[in-house]
Amino acid sequence: MIEYTFIGLISFAIILLLISFFQKDRVKEVEEQIEQLTLSTMQQIYEVKKRVKALEEELLVGIESFSNEEQIWHLYKQGWAKEQIARKLNMSIDEVNIMIARNDR
Repeated sequence: MIEYTFIGLISFAIILLLISFFQKDRVKEVEEQIEQLTLSTMQQIYEVKKRVKALEEELLVGIESFSNEEQIWHLYKQGWAKEQIARKLNMSIDEVNIMIARNDR
């Protein structure tokens, strides 16, 4: 009796093992889907960054005809840091601070 039970259990284990070899690996499919999603997301982020950069360049080209004080005030209102403005316009931070304070009144 014990021999039949043992043989039955071994047979059942072998059948389950064979079935597992023929089933699709769902984890692998999910990993591939995640990889595709990640790649498409990265491409979309890259495209958005390119568009933002192009828009910023267009905006900067549009304000270059203004005086330094107008450029500083415009960039400051857009949220640029004073250090970034000074670097962009090749000015000292003190000059930028003075012009912002003058326009802030």
